[in-house]
Amino acid sequence: MTGDNGALLAAFDLDGTLLDSAGQIVERVIACWEACGFPPPDPMLARRIIGLPWKESVLALLPDAGPEEFEKIRRYYDDVREGRRAAPPPTETLFDGARATLEALRGRGYALAIVTSRTGDRLEALLRDHGIDDFFLACKTADMGPSKPDPFLLRQAMDDAGAGPATTVMIGDTTFDIGMAVNAGTHAVGVSWGVHEVDELRAAGAHRIAESFGEVRDAAVAMTGGAAGPARRPE
Repeated sequence: MTGDNGALLAAFDLDGTLLDSAGQIVERVIACWEACGFPPPDPMLARRIIGLPWKESVLALLPDAGPEEFEKIRRYYDDVREGRRAAPPPTETLFDGARATLEALRGRGYALAIVTSRTGDRLEALLRDHGIDDFFLACKTADMGPSKPDPFLLRQAMDDAGAGPATTVMIGDTTFDIGMAVNAGTHAVGVSWGVHEVDELRAAGAHRIAESFGEVRDAAVAMTGGAAGPARRPE
């Protein structure tokens, strides 16, 4: 990793930040719980745990879960992924302004990264389906190392970009995203349109709260200086 005068990096959470997918995720959790014969989960709780590591999210909804319950859930998602079982149809969309902000930051020389609590098995196709797969130098997923708020994956993205903490900004909608940025020593921007409330994001250590993607762009540039040389582009 380079020092504070390194390349510029804007790292984004995916679900709830770039992608309006919370409703879709909750629908899929409810369908899984029903198929596995578990008590129906609280939809509001299922929404709030988006961004947690998988095992922690299961335990938040099913506190007594053990090996048998985890295996049922794994089999359900394996069956969905391999086409043996139908799942609710995809409904996620990019938030308004997301693509334009990615374009604007890349145009200013920022390397862009995704740091997500999703696993990598479908991420590439998901980004491609929404036309943003060519923006990102790095995509860090939960199967690559410790999950948020551990700073491991964000630091990996910084290493890939050659960026230091002072030239890196993490943008996310949950306290897990903000906690990861705080733990990595980077700038942190919370967005108001995601899963967790603005006061929670501030309490977790967000340096700025963005009410729109235009504010995300302006905050990133203001905090990191926006004056470093061109970052490496995806190959």
